[in-house]
Amino acid sequence: MYRCVACKVAFVHPVPSDAKLAEFYSTFHKGDDEGGVYDAMEGRMQADFPAKVGLVKAALARLGGAGGGAGRVLDVGCGKGYFVKAACDAGIDAEGIDLSDTGVRFATEELKVRACVGRIDTCAEEFVRDRGMFDVVTFWATIEHVPDPVATLSAIRRVLRPGGMLLLDTGIGWDWLDRSLPGRVQWYDPPQHLYVFSEASMRHALQASGFTTVSFDGCFERSPVRRLIRRARAAVLATGLRVGAALGRMKHGPFVQTKYPIGNLMSVSARRD
Repeated sequence: MYRCVACKVAFVHPVPSDAKLAEFYSTFHKGDDEGGVYDAMEGRMQADFPAKVGLVKAALARLGGAGGGAGRVLDVGCGKGYFVKAACDAGIDAEGIDLSDTGVRFATEELKVRACVGRIDTCAEEFVRDRGMFDVVTFWATIEHVPDPVATLSAIRRVLRPGGMLLLDTGIGWDWLDRSLPGRVQWYDPPQHLYVFSEASMRHALQASGFTTVSFDGCFERSPVRRLIRRARAAVLATGLRVGAALGRMKHGPFVQTKYPIGNLMSVSARRD
């Protein structure tokens, strides 16, 4: 991985081919007993869904949806479709798209939600032609996985109606925690994560794609109590590791293989210009 000296985005080079990424995610969304890794993440992700459904409803309400439930939502990088299901259960007209054939198969066959296999940056026009434009696009924990984030954001803009909202989250790099533990936060995980965005690089990518940033939260949690715990835990661990490094008990260098299960999550909302 490398880091841009100007905007501080970290990125994998060279980027894996589309075929390699498709192969990786075909396995990624399988269960533990099938050689996948998704089961370990699924519970944590679903626990955040009520708060994220609330964010979608708030965005729809600002766009004029009665009670925040009306409007059309596309979940880009929907995985196995659990967020699409949560949104539909909350009365939202939602569907998804994902690169993983196994993930989409589970979404459509097991959860009975609408989803399709594909990359939004290669089928945006088809989406608009066949389905019309969307009021809100969600992009949860996905932008770090795509090989060309600006192209993907630009494609998302094309499926959003004028004034429509993009809601995304991703691990944040180059914040106080990442600078305290360079390369050791959990987001540095290729080939799953191809990019680790700083706040500056995320704002730049959105602007370059035709979006205006509406809100930015550099430490998202589903409740104020959990946010406080996250900050305190990260501060204690970062301080302890830096003391250990100063005492010579551990090496402290950039982009090492040993990572710790810590890292702040940015949550961003942006409006299509």
